[in-house]
Amino acid sequence: MTKKTLAFLAACMVCASTAPAASPSGADQLALGYMADELVVTGSRFSVKEKESSRFVTVADSEKLKKTGATNAIEALSRIGGLGYKSLAPLGINKLGMNSALYIRGMADGELILVNGMPVQQAASKGYDLSAISVDQIERIEVLKGAASTLYGADAMSGVINIVTKKPTDTTSATASVEFGNESWMNHGVSVSLPGVNIGFRYQHMGELDNVGRQFSSDYTNALDETDRYMFNLNVSPFANTFIDYQYAGYKTGFIDRYDSGLVERTDQQSDFHFLNIRYENEVFKAKLYGMHDNRIQTDYVDDVFDAEVERVNYNYGAETDYRFLFSHGFELTVGADYVHRYAEYSNIYGEKSRDDYGLFAELKKRFGDGVILTLGGREQFIDNEAETTDHNVFLPSAGITWKASDDLSLFANAGKAFQVPTFTQLYYDSKTIKGNPDLKPESGWSYETGVKWNCDCASARVSGFWMTYDDKIQIDRMHGKPYKYFNAGAYGSKGIEWELGLRPFYGEEGFPGRISLSAAGYWADPVSEDIYGEKYQPGPKFQNTFGIAYTSTPFGLDLKCRILAGRQDNLDNYTAFDLSGRVKAGPGNVTIAVENLFDTEIQTTGNLIESATSRYAYYDPGRLVRVGYAVSF
Repeated sequence: MTKKTLAFLAACMVCASTAPAASPSGADQLALGYMADELVVTGSRFSVKEKESSRFVTVADSEKLKKTGATNAIEALSRIGGLGYKSLAPLGINKLGMNSALYIRGMADGELILVNGMPVQQAASKGYDLSAISVDQIERIEVLKGAASTLYGADAMSGVINIVTKKPTDTTSATASVEFGNESWMNHGVSVSLPGVNIGFRYQHMGELDNVGRQFSSDYTNALDETDRYMFNLNVSPFANTFIDYQYAGYKTGFIDRYDSGLVERTDQQSDFHFLNIRYENEVFKAKLYGMHDNRIQTDYVDDVFDAEVERVNYNYGAETDYRFLFSHGFELTVGADYVHRYAEYSNIYGEKSRDDYGLFAELKKRFGDGVILTLGGREQFIDNEAETTDHNVFLPSAGITWKASDDLSLFANAGKAFQVPTFTQLYYDSKTIKGNPDLKPESGWSYETGVKWNCDCASARVSGFWMTYDDKIQIDRMHGKPYKYFNAGAYGSKGIEWELGLRPFYGEEGFPGRISLSAAGYWADPVSEDIYGEKYQPGPKFQNTFGIAYTSTPFGLDLKCRILAGRQDNLDNYTAFDLSGRVKAGPGNVTIAVENLFDTEIQTTGNLIESATSRYAYYDPGRLVRVGYAVSF
């Protein structure tokens, strides 16, 4: 650990004992990470006080996301703490069908991604592109840790990330911003809010980035060509409790491979993402319709000579409804049903494929006095696959309990079953290198968790111990030569501890010290998986933590974060990186500044550097990025 890191950690641990004053304002409590009565929806389908939930739910509102200095959802999530991160291209851009991803509790490929409660992951390879969602389009993100298949069906193995987009307000306002940085960076946007309508547009540009990856086995380096991205969001509330949300994101970029021999291969990529949902929501009833369409065109060149063009299409559409019955004697029953149709067309791999997921869900809550809440849930989940593969029908139970020991302290525990069906790629892939396996079984298992939630005027803490254990891990058999084949291996899982801490060390004091807040969010885990021979290996990072120190006032704000990722898999290097963001009042608006990777640390974002590996490679963060801008609201 470097001297810079040690100095930063020491600063975060310094605090002074102060007598608490009057109850803190909402802004003061928000600086700690949680408000006393903060509502969350991801852990129960209807709004519930976070402290009463039997789940570990991390909440990041728009201000917290902006303070990370990130410009899109996946970058922000990689910096708020508690999540591992991998990326094959800068800005979190998906590379040729291989997507950036987030590790929950050290487990790869176990997360379910939702937008406004609706799944947006592709059925082809469970991919998602959160780089397509701008931070300023987001109202909040809720991250539920642990198995959640009872609530959300297939694929919610290790947790759920729910992105809640902006809602229209009753006011009239407008915001405009411009931003420039090194590497030809530009980030400009405008948004207008009218009663019942919110509209936003954003344009981003990044110049060519060399040496963002190295393929050691094949002797070539990777570069990212100039990138142009366009984002548009529209949020409308035509009637009370009714919302229509539309998002579009499109970008053009190119991936360049420069061989040591002088050969240059290039793939231009154009991507268009559309998401539309119509929702009616009140305190006892919800109904949703939604659709997602993702189209990607890849054009290959060898030494600037056209080689081939490939188009890949994914879309989902579906519906969901939930109703909550409130009975006397502390009973509450929520019932629901949902349906998702998933489609992919990968003409160069397996053609057109589709799948239907539908399920029935029920959750019963019982309050015992003012102190104990017991929750029991169950889902009957159905998966209808293509004719040549197996359909699935599985019952997914869960149970949770919360005990309010005092106004400040709650204890919680939960257990739930989860399962994850094979993707189209795993079932149907057909090439000389890899063959799909239509006989694959779903992955399934259990997740257990217990922890504490504590708040006081000057501090907040969420700490949880967890154990996740699953069977039938789907992997590629590389031991028997090409074509490689997917198969169900043995057991896999993770166990460890998760935390989220907030502190106002000088709470109650006037002036500069009283506006300082400290934070820490992360996990330690022991992820383990079995290979084809039953030998154990590490599939994900063991430790992640983000320390933060912030000063907040009306004319000035500054936020410094230290990201640490350690105990990494595949012989990747540990790293410690710092990010700085700030604003200062100037005229009618604010001058903004952000410095990503402050000390220009080398960060391997993904790869495999094991000496005996068939393919040795690494992808890298582009290094320090300095951005300066101006934002004004009317």
